[in-house]
Amino acid sequence: MHTVKQFLDKIDSVKLMADKLRKTPPSDGSYANQIDNIQADCLLLAKGKVDKEFFTNIKDYEEHNYDYSGIDHADGMSINEKK
Repeated sequence: MHTVKQFLDKIDSVKLMADKLRKTPPSDGSYANQIDNIQADCLLLAKGKVDKEFFTNIKDYEEHNYDYSGIDHADGMSINEKK
């Protein structure tokens, strides 16, 4: 079982691998291996179990105006909504 943070860290890891793959020419010997690694990690993400604590307490997060960064915005607006 993984925490939400571990789950999101793995997603970030897949994103970094995808960015690296975009810069790798198909003729590179590691190209197929990079694809295999991304697919394996995606399968782990899909099959893995995430601690549901975050989701059972989502009402607490909503009441405090937290965004995904975990910051409590007193005015109810996330960073992306502020002008």
